[in-house]
Amino acid sequence: MTAVAPPKRKLDHTVERDKRPILDGPNKFKVAIFGANVSTGQGGLSFADDMIKLDGWGEIKGLAQKADRYGVDAFVPIARWQGLSGPDRPWGRQFETFTWAAGLAEATENIGIFTTCHVPFFHPLMAAKMASTVDHISGGRFGLNATAGYFEPEFRMFGVDLPPHDERYEVAEEWMTIVERLWKTEGADYEFDFQGKYYNLEGAQSYPQPVQTPGPLVMSAGASPAGQQFAFNHANILFAQIPNVDAAKPIVSKLRANADAAGREDLALWAGVHIVCKDTEKEAWDYVRYVEDKGDWESAVRYQQICMTGDARSMDWDVYKQSNDPRQDESVRIFLRAGLTPLVGTPEMIAEGLQKLYDAGITGICTGMVDYDEGLDRMDQQIFPLMQEIGLRA
Repeated sequence: MTAVAPPKRKLDHTVERDKRPILDGPNKFKVAIFGANVSTGQGGLSFADDMIKLDGWGEIKGLAQKADRYGVDAFVPIARWQGLSGPDRPWGRQFETFTWAAGLAEATENIGIFTTCHVPFFHPLMAAKMASTVDHISGGRFGLNATAGYFEPEFRMFGVDLPPHDERYEVAEEWMTIVERLWKTEGADYEFDFQGKYYNLEGAQSYPQPVQTPGPLVMSAGASPAGQQFAFNHANILFAQIPNVDAAKPIVSKLRANADAAGREDLALWAGVHIVCKDTEKEAWDYVRYVEDKGDWESAVRYQQICMTGDARSMDWDVYKQSNDPRQDESVRIFLRAGLTPLVGTPEMIAEGLQKLYDAGITGICTGMVDYDEGLDRMDQQIFPLMQEIGLRA
């Protein structure tokens, strides 16, 4: 009896990751929407009106579909498991990011959909399988934002200890090595064993494999030497931590030099920004003051303290003016707007700030907003046309 050949797989490894629009599309400067999976989003820790309520799935689905229609490059969540000060306060409600990504992958057509994954809380086999599943749902639009973690109250909630800073990246290195191997191993050698310091696997396999080859693109935000090395080994996009636009050039130049020295000239450098855009500069700054007046300063102080005690090194504390009054402490104010680089002003001022970031070596942003609905409309109707005029968008 003649053996029947297995059917040809039509979807596994059929799209080149490096040719996806998020890395190789016509837009010189990529724009992603950040944090639309938690109450208030990355608009900051505030009780201002029109922030994300997370009252139902339709709110987030509608924002993603609008961003997709407007040509936004990606939708990226933050990873939170508990609120800073309770469920009725900012960030008190959170959608888990793998299932969030799966739902939005089905609801959209072109936009890149990311998961932000806490390495310590997901076994690499589970993460690889879920990532591949969402990549199939999206037709090859999935991306993984891998984070080593720092938020000690969440570690305690999961019943695990928060390791020292550099050890977190040792764990992440093993974890990502396993995930990448699961995404690529096929043929006669369809499974493998892995013996490491933190993970020991026997007969590891994960099928179907991702649509993207050699696997979904990877994003990282590690700013420390250990975090940078993890990104140089595994990431396609690395975030530069920039306190303000005018400080971008030396920070990005140093990071670019480090990446190039590691043989990663292809590594894209992005920034996290917080955009407040209004018709006049006065309106924009009046709105900033309104958001701060409605701010949850208690949560902002707690967020700062958690980051400091968790030895998070994505911020250079020395560049911020310190004060015993939280409203006068620049680092607390940064946390009130979720730790992002501020861009405040008219559409022309926003476009000018983005041009400065691009001139410094930044090729993409993740942006948080206070009112995501209005912010997306302004992005489409006011900011994107200006970016097209100056050559940042196709």
